[in-house]
Amino acid sequence: MKIKRIMWTLFFFLVIGQVQFIYAENKQPTKNEIFTFLQEAFVAQLSLAEKYRTQQEVSEILSPFFTEEYQLLFTKEHLFLEPEGVIMYGTDIPDYFIPFYSYNDNTKLLTTLDKIIVYEYFLPQLEGSIIWDQPHYQILTITKTTSGWQISDYEISEAKPEENASND
Repeated sequence: MKIKRIMWTLFFFLVIGQVQFIYAENKQPTKNEIFTFLQEAFVAQLSLAEKYRTQQEVSEILSPFFTEEYQLLFTKEHLFLEPEGVIMYGTDIPDYFIPFYSYNDNTKLLTTLDKIIVYEYFLPQLEGSIIWDQPHYQILTITKTTSGWQISDYEISEAKPEENASND
């Protein structure tokens, strides 16, 4: 009798979990969910400077947020293999990091069913550790993959992104 109750309980949770998974896969994320996702991805990137890790640990940290291709670009640019393991040191080169978006009305979205483009216009910055002398857009592409929504591309451009997408 007890085993039967446990089996029904497990079955119930599996069915509920499967329904929630399907719902999440077919649902377009909200602007706040996208912003939270990007902020969590940035925290994941920064955590790679906390201690030495294995390649597997690095992959486990980045995989929820980034495609494999993007992870390779980021790790090639920012991670160093030391005898103790892999680590990220401080850098003034922000390539492949989540941009310092303001996460307000200045941060824009273009969306389709399987792609989200996040961008913001940045004026020249002539002081500080990161300097750029030209105004530009910093653009991230989030793509719907078999693993869920993942960051797949990073771009700096003088041109505003355009796509057949709806504005949010």
